[in-house]
Amino acid sequence: MPAKKALSSLLALALFLLLIIWLASGDFLASKSNAPETNPASKKTELMQVETQWLQAKEFTPIETLQGQLLPLQQVDLLAETSGRVVQLLAKEGQRVKQGTQLLQLAEDSRPAKLARLKAEQASRAAELNAAKRLKGSNLVSENELLRLKSNLLQIEADLKAAELDLANTLPQAPFSGLLEKRHVELGEWVQTGKALFTLLNINQLKAVAQLPQQKVARIQEGQQVSLELLDGRKLLGEISLIGSLADHSTRTFQLEALVDNPKQLRLAGASVTLNIHRASIYAHHLSLASLSLDKQGRLGVKHVNQQQEVVFTPVELLSSDTNGAWLGGLPEKIQLITLGGGFVDAGTSVIPVLQESN
Repeated sequence: MPAKKALSSLLALALFLLLIIWLASGDFLASKSNAPETNPASKKTELMQVETQWLQAKEFTPIETLQGQLLPLQQVDLLAETSGRVVQLLAKEGQRVKQGTQLLQLAEDSRPAKLARLKAEQASRAAELNAAKRLKGSNLVSENELLRLKSNLLQIEADLKAAELDLANTLPQAPFSGLLEKRHVELGEWVQTGKALFTLLNINQLKAVAQLPQQKVARIQEGQQVSLELLDGRKLLGEISLIGSLADHSTRTFQLEALVDNPKQLRLAGASVTLNIHRASIYAHHLSLASLSLDKQGRLGVKHVNQQQEVVFTPVELLSSDTNGAWLGGLPEKIQLITLGGGFVDAGTSVIPVLQESN
């Protein structure tokens, strides 16, 4: 009986040990199956594919387009240089006049009488001075008296010139040939010195005036040809005559002026105009606007692939754009442009370029 009990105890112990071994082997297998793979190939990052296309630069003539205004070559308000009543109008609004044309007549009043009196006084003092000079030779006139007579004569001559000029100013004349745009006085009106009489324009030539951005100043030069287009479609030709040397403090732009011939004196002064300035031809790329992107600094540029199959971002200069695309400067002469997938890769990233056929 004791022997049977000992055998049962041994069997129970053996079964217990087998159970422990079986459970331990199951945990080991589970942990082994859940362990991460250590295959080095799984750690390798798969390169992204991008579609590319080879592009060659082409000759292009950049055009700088500015918005401006046509102005007369000369414009002046003729002011009264003496006071008086308007007694005669010698020219009318809209009339073309030549330099020196008399425009109106102011009342002379007492000016002729004053002029005659000064002339007589001048002759009298000149005679006194001559007589004193003769007496000076006989030591009958002092040097101080002779100097006083000379001074009196000079004063009268100055008054005489002022009176002659005042009389001449009663008949104002056109300072240059042009068009009388507006008359500011009426017949019989009393005008004071400084009152505007006429507005005179010279429209044989016109000035096209526009503002040139500071980043474009270095590209434009005086003497360059300019094509101009009016709102009604008419086209004119001009030449840059002036580029300002001081930028406007608020807009940071420089004033540009171009001279435009107007031999028929067409009524164009004051009209809006588009200036197209043709620059020297350069080599540039014509791309779809969808190919453009911005880098982290906000620069406009293009992504392409270099010989090491890495993405390169190159800033560009936008030369011209329309619905068909954009002409860009600043790129290498030949590039492998990323046409698809560029938005998912950054500069410096290695890629697998898939070359597409050119259109």
